[in-house]
Amino acid sequence: MTGQQGDGTRRRRRSYDEAWADAALLVASKHLRGLTVTCPACRRKGTAFSKWVKGVREKPLYVCHVNRRGCLDACQLKGEQAARVKKQLSIFTEDVVKLIRLGRPFALFSGGKDSLCLVARMCELAKGARRDLTALHAETTAGFPEVEAYVQTVCGRLGVPLTVVRPNRDFFETAKRWGIPSPRSRWCCETLKVAPMRRYLQTTEGPKVIFDGIRAAESTNRAKYTPVWYHPAFKCISVSPIFYWSDEQINRYIRRKRLPESPAVKLNTSAECWCGAYQGRDDFEALLSTHPEIFDKLMEVENAQKGKYTFLFENGQQVPLVQLRIAPKSRLRDPSVARGEQAPGTDAKTHIVD
Repeated sequence: MTGQQGDGTRRRRRSYDEAWADAALLVASKHLRGLTVTCPACRRKGTAFSKWVKGVREKPLYVCHVNRRGCLDACQLKGEQAARVKKQLSIFTEDVVKLIRLGRPFALFSGGKDSLCLVARMCELAKGARRDLTALHAETTAGFPEVEAYVQTVCGRLGVPLTVVRPNRDFFETAKRWGIPSPRSRWCCETLKVAPMRRYLQTTEGPKVIFDGIRAAESTNRAKYTPVWYHPAFKCISVSPIFYWSDEQINRYIRRKRLPESPAVKLNTSAECWCGAYQGRDDFEALLSTHPEIFDKLMEVENAQKGKYTFLFENGQQVPLVQLRIAPKSRLRDPSVARGEQAPGTDAKTHIVD
């Protein structure tokens, strides 16, 4: 359906369901070995592919078939059927290589251990598939400066181009206006990470594929995911190549490849985004010890809430950060962690997108 506007035409924007169906057909046509199952609904072989639905924690699972006319037949699985099929899934190297060839590949690199393994692994596979990989990093403005330096260092060492995106307004100013993020109100992820990446990806022409470092072992909630799906914000296929890796596999891969240790390991916290939504007293005490300037900015955010909200709750009570600032505990972590070191010169290209 088209509509006239002036002397040109504007094509109707495709719905998510239509875009998902096209992506499901494309993935099913590749016959990915790790996602091929016998459909419990129709007993035909097909490809498992999940679908994002707003407000639903567990994405609905479908087994997708390509019929004789080359069109998509999708059987939705529910309950025990879906659970049984998910237990059969895996993702093999050959599957990832096939998916790399579907479009321009981007590897999401936060600076943590999982995304470190992802980027290093994807560099190997993209090179073998003769595809140019780009690392994509969201500088949340709420992270530690050494993480930004680390990301550039790793990409330089691996020889992968790096694109850095940023939110329109920094976290601290946004939090003063919108309020403190919490597990029930996680506006920070969408605003600081997803939106900047979405804006950048919209400027890239042609098909693209996103590769992330999500793993089932991270949480019971993520264990319910599937390794390949269609991303509603990025409007492309999203792949988790290390989805089934264990913690030991992550550590073994880092040692075997002699990859540089992430600052997040030494700091024992999520160093690339410090929005405070999931941190406890120990985390804030460590922050005060290693990055007092960030701690003070969080205090300013609390002050802007005029006593209504605080980052820290204990036993159902608000604990203002100023209390930790005035009388920090003696068990603070080692303050000698290096901060803000500049990355050495590298040959890799870094593209900053504001």
